[in-house]
Amino acid sequence: MTQSRRKLASLRRHGRRLALQLLYAFEQKRYVDDGMLGVEEYHRDLDPEALSFGRELFALFCANRTPVDAVVDGRLNNWTLGRLAILDRCVLRLGSAELLYREDTPPKVVINEYIELTKRFGSERRTTGLVNGVLDRIAREHRPA
Repeated sequence: MTQSRRKLASLRRHGRRLALQLLYAFEQKRYVDDGMLGVEEYHRDLDPEALSFGRELFALFCANRTPVDAVVDGRLNNWTLGRLAILDRCVLRLGSAELLYREDTPPKVVINEYIELTKRFGSERRTTGLVNGVLDRIAREHRPA
């Protein structure tokens, strides 16, 4: 991997973390973005490209919330989105939105990135399997290789 690709991957990783925090705050405020989600103030030192990517992912989910939720809900076995822990739900929603609406990143990369976020922020160790299974199924069904 070239240095520029590594930098882009790092920027996107930080952007995804920001998007996850934005979505978590958005859920805590009952889906009201009054400009006071209070997350970005902690990321003042973040590269502008990472900030932009994180905001784009968050906006992408917000613009497509209903279809994203339908796709995720349809891939959960014996679960519903509402029963999941908030952070686990946020990871699945963002990963699904990126798989469904951004074709500039290979599905394997998207899945791996959200598994890593789950390892770091998820509610339980076994949640990584759930995230992997749901996102892999969405990738196979909506972005065939």
